[in-house]
Amino acid sequence: MKDFLKKYNLLIAPMEGVMRPALIELCNELQVSKVWVTPFLRVSATVPKERELKKFLAPFAPDKHRVILQIMGVDKEKLSETALRGMACGAAGIDLNCGCPSNQVISHGAGAGALRQIEHTAGIIAEISSRMNGQGFFSVKTRLGFYSPEEAADTLKLWSNAGKVDMFTLHYRTAVEGYKSVPGREERLRAARAVLPQETLVFGNGDIENTAEAQSLCCELNLDGAMIGRAFWRDVFMLARYFNFSDAIPDAENARKIFWNKLRKIEYKRNIWSIGNAIELTGMIFGAASPEFAAMKKEFSQR
Repeated sequence: MKDFLKKYNLLIAPMEGVMRPALIELCNELQVSKVWVTPFLRVSATVPKERELKKFLAPFAPDKHRVILQIMGVDKEKLSETALRGMACGAAGIDLNCGCPSNQVISHGAGAGALRQIEHTAGIIAEISSRMNGQGFFSVKTRLGFYSPEEAADTLKLWSNAGKVDMFTLHYRTAVEGYKSVPGREERLRAARAVLPQETLVFGNGDIENTAEAQSLCCELNLDGAMIGRAFWRDVFMLARYFNFSDAIPDAENARKIFWNKLRKIEYKRNIWSIGNAIELTGMIFGAASPEFAAMKKEFSQR
């Protein structure tokens, strides 16, 4: 998996609330990526059963794609057991979410809440690493500090030494910065890369608009790769074009038209694809001031 990510080193950032099953199935129909990182799977009261994990992974088609299962929680035993079950159900790797800035998530100590209890999180990393025993790919997605980016160096050193972590994905903002516009992306990512071992893959994340910018950041900051979030949905063929999946890949303008026409045909179904999901994605594709976004909101108001 590590070598595979060296080849396909630009990924779609996992997005809770957007990456619904119907959307992922459409993306696979269009062959937009060879690798998926799932939105986080909450692990709280119980360890997910095998059938639950298979259902969660199914839209990503782990038999045809490399699928990294992202998990989130605070209990090291439950998380490590979920990791093993996930791998047994077809996941190509496990990613620990230590970056979700949702206040509700943080209040339970999960997501970016892990940055407020870094020793506890180091224990989780150690447990998952130990249970996986080098038999699967293990990564951590995090932000650069909870309150301040100055926290990042000590946190990353501690977590890197806690166990065998194959990759860190670093969102350059802190937890309290949420998704605000803040300066210093390059400086923060460069400093973070410098404290991690060279053999550890490091991917950058945050406000990356296209593959050219992603590749430029990798070269400039000595990063191994990058994740592209919201901007990906404005041109879902950007990775296929960049990695040259085929000779018949549409340009950005036509890609948007193709994607939009197919997206409008997705049937609304509980837990599969909702009008709320469609509205949010439409805003990402066309912008909040677009006629497409206005039409989606009107459709919602008439339901």
